[in-house]
Amino acid sequence: MKQTNVIQDSSGILGIFGSENAANSAYYGLHAMQHRGQDGVGIAVSNGETVSCIKGLGLLSETISSASLQDLKGSIAIGQVRMATTGDSQLENVQPIMVRAHQGHFAIVTSGMITNAITLRNQLEEEGLIFQGTSDAELIAHLIQIHPGKFVDKIRGVVQMIEGAYNFMIATRDSLYVMRDPYGIHPLSMGKSEQGSIFSSETCSFGILGAHFEREVNPGELLCLCPDKVESIQLVPAHKQTTCAMEYVYFSRPDSIVNTQTVHEVRTRCGEALARQEDVQADMVIGVPDTATSAAVAFARISGMPYEIGLMKNRYIGSTFIRPTKQQRQEGMRVRLNAISSVLKGKRVILVDDSIVKGSTAKRLSVLLKEAGAKEVHLRIASPKISYPCLYGTERTRQEELAAYNYTEEEMCALFQVESIRFLSLEDFKKCIPDTSCLACFNGNYSAKLCDYIKEIKE
Repeated sequence: MKQTNVIQDSSGILGIFGSENAANSAYYGLHAMQHRGQDGVGIAVSNGETVSCIKGLGLLSETISSASLQDLKGSIAIGQVRMATTGDSQLENVQPIMVRAHQGHFAIVTSGMITNAITLRNQLEEEGLIFQGTSDAELIAHLIQIHPGKFVDKIRGVVQMIEGAYNFMIATRDSLYVMRDPYGIHPLSMGKSEQGSIFSSETCSFGILGAHFEREVNPGELLCLCPDKVESIQLVPAHKQTTCAMEYVYFSRPDSIVNTQTVHEVRTRCGEALARQEDVQADMVIGVPDTATSAAVAFARISGMPYEIGLMKNRYIGSTFIRPTKQQRQEGMRVRLNAISSVLKGKRVILVDDSIVKGSTAKRLSVLLKEAGAKEVHLRIASPKISYPCLYGTERTRQEELAAYNYTEEEMCALFQVESIRFLSLEDFKKCIPDTSCLACFNGNYSAKLCDYIKEIKE
């Protein structure tokens, strides 16, 4: 059977060190990142002697109860909220991945993607190792076990073997290890509170825990938090930081800080830049909640057109982007968003969205608005055309499935049933984001080694 990479994509990971009740802190920290993954969740806690774990499929509130948290005692915790890829919702890939070995128990969570995972996994299987799932976390766990020396030496050996854009955290019985990929593609930040240290894929986790943002973990940096010391090791030579631009566009919560920039402020600048090129006069501007709201409000302010709430979101429904079939995605969209007919009937509408990938969401949104009585729908996208696949574990759509790769703007208008469509230009987008951002899905300029995954997408 052909091996394939399982991409953790936008999944959120979190680590706690030095908290009296690390399990509760991890729970609330992950709750702030539930938008990064609704398909699985897990928390592992160390009490100084052993590591215990609870995990399952579904939302955090559905999977982990207050009673189960009481059983997780300790001052060190790691956790993950997981967004599954198409056809992959198996419990074996939900993290943390636990290892119970004679050298000691440990647990691991990851985000991003190891791009040479297939080769490494095949090598280990040929040597007799058995995998329960296909996650990068399980691969790292196996690699740790085959390397000798202290735990830091084991991690050093693993990092020398793996390639790609990966973040991971490991909790042992008395220590926490935090590693960021050498390109800094996936965000990872450190916060401080009276209770201890917090590490998270998003800074929005810090506020709910009464912590303040201290700094980003540096690309290629390993932080070792042990009972007697905290050590920073530049484990891999840092490349030029290229944080994923889609963190600003879609993945991160508006109040999070990514690469020194508040996501809300970046989205606001994108909406302003988009509005300055507008040549259509409409009755109102509406945004797709919640990721396009900041851009839509800014667009309305600059254009002079009124901003209205034309779409309502059911916040108890997860993302439709990763539904396995087209019908399920359409049904999910129908449940997740509802158009307000009294606002839209007979109106010319400018609809601001954050991005277009395959285009199925854009089409359904236009249909929703016109079913509610909108006279015209003009679609405005607050980011450039996504014409290239992401190869760093952010999103796994093949190039031939991308709307911007397959269709002209005129063809998209017909396909999405809109009167006009316009994207933010790449040049204007660059002015809105840090110049160290990764733009590969927009311009095809990839920076990391891609190995197995490049072979896979060409097959």
